[in-house]
Amino acid sequence: MTDTPDGGTTPLEATPLQALQAAIGWTGPERVDVVERRHLRDYRRAIGADEDGTDVPVTLTACFLTEPPTMPEALAYGLGWINGGDRFEVHSPLQLGDEVTSQLTFTGVEEKSGRSGTLALLTFVTEFRLPDGTLAVRHVGTRVRR
Repeated sequence: MTDTPDGGTTPLEATPLQALQAAIGWTGPERVDVVERRHLRDYRRAIGADEDGTDVPVTLTACFLTEPPTMPEALAYGLGWINGGDRFEVHSPLQLGDEVTSQLTFTGVEEKSGRSGTLALLTFVTEFRLPDGTLAVRHVGTRVRR
């Protein structure tokens, strides 16, 4: 045990939740992807859209996410990943041929208990930027570790 400023004590070893809380702000490696015709065609076909269309659905950026996140503190909590939901914010529509640079940032954690035990809700934000730095898409994803 170690002393805290308020006169209490904390364990020397951080709990998995404390380790996650301390990791807020962690960033994954930067990656660069291109909106390629063949990927766009396959994606549009998969969602039931005209595969010859050139409009880029914002959710195509999900194909560019680093999943699951490789953050060591998250891997130390629980045994598996569950997708807890995704939100996409469009700031500038993507076009066929666009090159986007993205980087994942861990922004928060909340621990919950239920019938199946304790789990952690982790929030990650990925910003997709064009070569000139313009923010095109912001993805906010919740991932669950249990």
